[in-house]
Amino acid sequence: MIRRLGRPAAASYWVLLPLPVLAHAGVAVLAVAEFATMGWPLPTWFDTVAVTLVLAAAAVGLAASAHVTVRAAADSRRLRALIRTARRPVPPLIRNEAAVLGCTPRLDAVAGDEAFAVTYGLFRPRILVSTGLATALTPAEIGAVLAHEREHLRHRDPLRLLAARMVAAWGCYLPAARWLAGRAVLSRELAADRAAAGSSGRSVLAGALLKLACTPACPAIAAASPAGDGSRSLEARVTQLEAGRPPRQRPAVSRLLASGGTLALLAAASLCCAALSPVLPGGVL
Repeated sequence: MIRRLGRPAAASYWVLLPLPVLAHAGVAVLAVAEFATMGWPLPTWFDTVAVTLVLAAAAVGLAASAHVTVRAAADSRRLRALIRTARRPVPPLIRNEAAVLGCTPRLDAVAGDEAFAVTYGLFRPRILVSTGLATALTPAEIGAVLAHEREHLRHRDPLRLLAARMVAAWGCYLPAARWLAGRAVLSRELAADRAAAGSSGRSVLAGALLKLACTPACPAIAAASPAGDGSRSLEARVTQLEAGRPPRQRPAVSRLLASGGTLALLAAASLCCAALSPVLPGGVL
């Protein structure tokens, strides 16, 4: 049995994820109020640099998050266009395995020789498979793939991972932000693998994973797949199946040091904004 991570810790991670962005956005609003009230430049060069730094970081983060949102919306439109034009009845072999898992009502199929399965949709996610999946995998492997996608479905992972990508985009000026987004994606893939291995067996899931990894997906499906789920993700997933436990995920020390230094600088600038704010107790006005 593959070891599971603590659910309370995982839940708290997703609850606390947006808090840094909200805090930064709040300080940026204070910075705007300070410039509007006192004009530019501020009374001292230090105050001017600090408030400008907070605003610049927030502007960059907002632009990057907006880019992620627009791109996700475009990818969703392409995927739904594919479903409209290529929808087919779910092949009986896949439908039978889905019935065992109880996910038939939320299963769609499209015509295609490429074998794939993906969970799509934010608030009411569904599982999309290709008709080629029925010929590329054995019944047991199809069951393992559907069990993997059912885990994504149950936890609304498309919504979770979009939130993680948006938070990481907001902090794009931090070298560790991209690593954290990739870690969130990989953690959900590993969790889905653990659920599938528990119901279908590790060897069956490994066989299905390797077969699907060798099949190129169409662009619409590649866009719908989790960001960063490439060769490095495949290696980590195979390692978990072989060792029976998730591989350790550690960022480079240089990324941590650079991100820590940037955060310290931004924290000092934020404290300066809070001290100057005319709407907070102790403000200069």
